[in-house]
Amino acid sequence: GGGGGGGTDPFEGFPDAVLGLIVSKLPFRSAVAASAISRRWRGAVAAAPALDLDFAAAFPAAPRRRAAFAAAVTAALGPCSAPPHPLHRLRLALEGLFDQAFAASAADHLASWLAAAAARGVERLELRLPRSRLAVLPPSLLACTSLTSLTLRLDHYALPLPSFTTFARLSRLHLACASLNADDDFFGDLFSHCAELRYLILEQCRIGALRLTGPSRLCSLAITDCSWTQESALAVFEMPELRILHYSGAIASRHIIDGDVSLDDVLLAIEKPLVKPREAALRELLTLVGNARRLVLSPWCIEQFARPEEWSKLQLDKVRRLACIIERREEGALSIAPLLSSCRNVEELCVSVVPSQGKWRRNSDDGECHGVLGGKRVSVKHLKVVRMKYIDESKSGFELVKVLLKNAPALETMTIVPSMDGLEQAKFRRRVLKLRKSSQNASIQFRASE
Repeated sequence: GGGGGGGTDPFEGFPDAVLGLIVSKLPFRSAVAASAISRRWRGAVAAAPALDLDFAAAFPAAPRRRAAFAAAVTAALGPCSAPPHPLHRLRLALEGLFDQAFAASAADHLASWLAAAAARGVERLELRLPRSRLAVLPPSLLACTSLTSLTLRLDHYALPLPSFTTFARLSRLHLACASLNADDDFFGDLFSHCAELRYLILEQCRIGALRLTGPSRLCSLAITDCSWTQESALAVFEMPELRILHYSGAIASRHIIDGDVSLDDVLLAIEKPLVKPREAALRELLTLVGNARRLVLSPWCIEQFARPEEWSKLQLDKVRRLACIIERREEGALSIAPLLSSCRNVEELCVSVVPSQGKWRRNSDDGECHGVLGGKRVSVKHLKVVRMKYIDESKSGFELVKVLLKNAPALETMTIVPSMDGLEQAKFRRRVLKLRKSSQNASIQFRASE
């Protein structure tokens, strides 16, 4: 304070918890280097409440420094005081650590690191394991009984997952690239012992059968880009608090969902399968979960039910927010018209156009879109907000704008992000602004992007 420039460490009076919080904001390699500043900083890393231990990021240009990384992680996770400082969040990304002759040592280190994390009461854990014969989940993982959030990213992990019966406080589970066999009762044990589980995310897993049986407090289920065996099934029973279902990628052969499930938010981004699925698979799923307050559908889902007679079998009266992802082709935009007729209480509509994966298909020579509206007038009398992204001046794009403006008496705002630039956009804008509107208060806005 006197400006004498002495050698006193200005952080000398800081408690370990403050120094640990400082180094937790640094990349791991920088946090380790900070320990060389002075004797006072030597134990700062071990006092950090959050650690991001990524081998590939710590030594991107020196992949052979596995022993140095292991020693640094051991020091960071080891106790620097008694009792040890609490560890709130730990991320272990070990891609490249199990290579060559270091694999056996890496497996031993992993077991000791998780044991050390358990001793510090780790609450949120993300573990990334590479594909290796020795990269397996150690028993010390189950000693982390304070976990509230667990993410396991396993590169084609073929071994059965251990039973998570010790995770009584777990509220969020994210499994990536794991195999879930039909004869495995993993989820039965999970819901029996993890009564606080609220969020379940399955990403790129191979699933034989997914049976979720309560009673449970699960409120959100995400099945993202998973693959299913030939005779697979998705079954949900006794999940009264389940409100969110996000389902993308491949589709299961059967869907069985308890009638007591009342969903608010449903995303069905199912891709076109290589092998034609059972005809009723998607219809069965939509019948069970489609009547949500918010519904998002992919191009293939919309294509399967583009015929009005199919949509008439579904009850979609609860849908208030509808989002449709459609392919860029001449009949693409108007293919959602039958869906709009069934979602008669929709208040907010978002239409996003993506490039078509198939051939550009022309309509008949007279330019009319036959078989799209099916002779049925679109009724969207409660529609208030419309957002249309990357709509072009094709027949179906312009016609959909025309249909919505004509049949939405409560419309307040229509925002259009055209896919064209310059003169073509100006021409499209002039054509749209000349259309008749059933709502005199409707505002039409054009934006370059959202």
